[in-house]
Amino acid sequence: MTSPPESLSNVKSGAGSPSANIAPSRRRAIGLVRVSRLAGEDPVSPSEQRQRIEAACDREGFKLLDTFNEPDVSGGAPLDKRPGLSRAVALIEQGKADVIVVAYFDRLFRSVSVQHEVAERVEAAGGALFAADVGAVRSDTASGWITSSMLGVVAEYHRRTTRERTLEAKRRAVERGVAPFPNLPPWLRRGQDEVIELDPKREQVMREAVDQRVGGATIAEVRKYLRKHGIRRSYHGVQALLTSRMLIGELRFGSFVNEHAFPALIDPDTWRRLQSVSVPRGRRAKSDRLLARLGVLRCGTCGARMVVGTSQGQYSLYRCPPVGDCPKRVTISATVAEDAIAEAVRELLEGIEGRASVEAGVGEAAEEVTRRQEALDKAIRTFAGLEDEQVARERLQELREARDQARDRHDELLAASVPAVTVSAGDWDVLTFDERRALIVAVIEQAVVRPGRGSDRITIEPRGQ
Repeated sequence: MTSPPESLSNVKSGAGSPSANIAPSRRRAIGLVRVSRLAGEDPVSPSEQRQRIEAACDREGFKLLDTFNEPDVSGGAPLDKRPGLSRAVALIEQGKADVIVVAYFDRLFRSVSVQHEVAERVEAAGGALFAADVGAVRSDTASGWITSSMLGVVAEYHRRTTRERTLEAKRRAVERGVAPFPNLPPWLRRGQDEVIELDPKREQVMREAVDQRVGGATIAEVRKYLRKHGIRRSYHGVQALLTSRMLIGELRFGSFVNEHAFPALIDPDTWRRLQSVSVPRGRRAKSDRLLARLGVLRCGTCGARMVVGTSQGQYSLYRCPPVGDCPKRVTISATVAEDAIAEAVRELLEGIEGRASVEAGVGEAAEEVTRRQEALDKAIRTFAGLEDEQVARERLQELREARDQARDRHDELLAASVPAVTVSAGDWDVLTFDERRALIVAVIEQAVVRPGRGSDRITIEPRGQ
């Protein structure tokens, strides 16, 4: 018979043990729900995990403060790619929570190195880890260390073997002409046995779009044509369609390539001429402006994230993206915007001393991705069988774009993430450039810039209000 999970209340620890420092009256818990595949391939559903977490908290006498979601996140990912776990660890270190609770051990870790890193940080802060299936996860005693290490090795072993089997299955799928990813470009569809084939309803529309681009049409003109025929894509989405090698029947997945996986939409010579028109200029160098890529500044007209630009190649500014559909694009001097944000941060920190971290924003962004994905999944089920209807296509595309925007926001916050910094209102001038960026994202939700002149047209919304 399997013994019941070891309760934190039953763990006998020495005076220096982190578990001993958690008094029953202050066992504040953070739940963590991780799903490795949003598309239903993960056998452990989020709802089941939440139920087990809540039951474990009731049994152990924990006060569940919140539950963080990690949608479509591998258990073997490094800590900086685990937004929910990163946020939970940060709350432990800030003294705002005492224990991280998961439904199953492998929801917490599938990487021994990440396990050791998290255990050391949590226990050093006086916190604890708890899995409903195995009990307390500890490394502060010899017996706790060997037990949790063995569990971690087994979890990582299963992840590695699963990955090897999955990669082999994907290699065979590519050889058969079956795409091992969910979304196909609009001129293709899945036929018998999932084999890719041309979609007779859209292949001619896409050929015409290619002919227009080869003939000198701009991306914006091609985008307008595609939208008119029910294919809605962003500016960069249209660029991606026109540079895809799937136009010539080539299927790629990582290092797996099938050059003749399905019928080509255009011939190789036409594809080469198409690329000569739309050769990408490569990634631009990242701007060193304070607000670049943070996603904090928003256009007051369309709500889009503002990007860095220049006026006549001389003066830096922030502007509404030029490839969007904004009817009245907003611009503002980079210096004016940055000074206004810096002043707002100082005011928000006035009289406050403590730790601020971008990790909180990362967690919120991950939860927004989950909500957007759930809304999309629900709509897909609702419109099952109606995918060819114009209204259904438009609604699904809107939901996909909202989901993609949420993912972009999450990625931006991860890119800006640095360790938490101890700050007060007078510390701004001594912070490093990266610390200032992290602090801005930690305390500012967004700054909306309306059309006009001057800094008084900026409306700043603090985080958490």
